[in-house]
Amino acid sequence: MNGFTIKGKQGFVRIELQNASGFPKETSHFGGYDAEGIVEIKSGNYHVLGEIWFTTDDIYEFYKQLECYRELKGMAVFWNYETSLKLEVVFNHLGQVVLQGYFKEKAHMENELQFEMESDQSFLSSTIEELRKFVDHYGDSKGIKI
Repeated sequence: MNGFTIKGKQGFVRIELQNASGFPKETSHFGGYDAEGIVEIKSGNYHVLGEIWFTTDDIYEFYKQLECYRELKGMAVFWNYETSLKLEVVFNHLGQVVLQGYFKEKAHMENELQFEMESDQSFLSSTIEELRKFVDHYGDSKGIKI
């Protein structure tokens, strides 16, 4: 319930929450709870392990967007409020999925990993389950009711 992994044929993207500030009583002005975590990206021979700041609402919104998974068309985007990570999950009607995006460790520097991986719908069922557990625990943009 502390994160999720999206697997592709040539790698994966994993986001793990390490600390949720204010949980469960104080929500962020961005929605949900302010969160500190790690992002790990493996795309072919490239690998990144970095620090990331986001809100639990960023993950909730991504989970809602992934409902296009059922129709196998459309796109879901995870974009943290610092815009250091952008992850797009693009579906086509044949069940193929493309994971693409970038991770930029520091906004003021030009050091950036851009990635693209092929995937398919069979990789996503475990991701959706991990996201559901995360959302059940941390709630939506208003947090959880205590």
